[in-house]
Amino acid sequence: MTRLPTSKPAVASIWGFFALSFAFSWLVWGAILALPLPDDLLLPIIILGAFGPSFAAIYLVQRYGQAAEKRNFWNRVFSFSRIGWVWYLVILLIFPAIYFLGYYIYSFFGGTQPPVASLFSGLDSPSAILTFALIMLFAGPVSEELGWRGYVLDPLQEKYGAVAGSLLLGIFWILWHLPLFFIEGTSQHAKGFSYQFWSWSFQLIMLSFVFTWVYNHTHRSILGAILLHLMANIAYPAGLDLTGEVIFTLLRLIIVLGIVVAWKRRKPIQLTLVSN
Repeated sequence: MTRLPTSKPAVASIWGFFALSFAFSWLVWGAILALPLPDDLLLPIIILGAFGPSFAAIYLVQRYGQAAEKRNFWNRVFSFSRIGWVWYLVILLIFPAIYFLGYYIYSFFGGTQPPVASLFSGLDSPSAILTFALIMLFAGPVSEELGWRGYVLDPLQEKYGAVAGSLLLGIFWILWHLPLFFIEGTSQHAKGFSYQFWSWSFQLIMLSFVFTWVYNHTHRSILGAILLHLMANIAYPAGLDLTGEVIFTLLRLIIVLGIVVAWKRRKPIQLTLVSN
């Protein structure tokens, strides 16, 4: 099992982080449900609410962190050199590989893969491409990963280990999203609380394990987590029927089990929590 050393940074407050993240996001998203807002403000406010984890991490690091911890945090956000080329390939290819493998298996049960071009439909102008790129980058990857992986994953692994820490983070990640299921126009609202909810929930659990696995092998790179989150969003299979959801859920389960077995068999990875 991958474990961190016993000395944790002074800024590592697990429950304080979760409290701040949930309070900010749920208050902002709650305003959408409580107030009559113009339609053109909905998307910006939804994205603003998504910044709860990253805003909480930045506040806690800047408010309570030592100078070395602050430098380390921002180095992990912007440094490209922390990620080896092999792990860049993993980051860029793992979720597209799951996407195409899942649809390949799905085809044996009568399912069809949507054309790849449909993923980029409507991107027929430079302004549309720029808007799409900014939304995909900031609505999830940047707004969340400075917090989930950049701040709270280390103390969770230190206290509970990589397996339990990843599972706990995945559960909190699911709970944090819950207000979005009541906001019309979000992908979560479109899923509702049917079987798609449970498939999506297990997707987040699987993501949590994959993110921990990559994070622990990229010198705790927050940039790597941002890029991985971006690729997960781009290569997410949408609009599946029950058979498709079951296939992708089983595929994700195999991946999680593979990661857990690998952790159990390897020697513990010692990570330095404060380093440049």
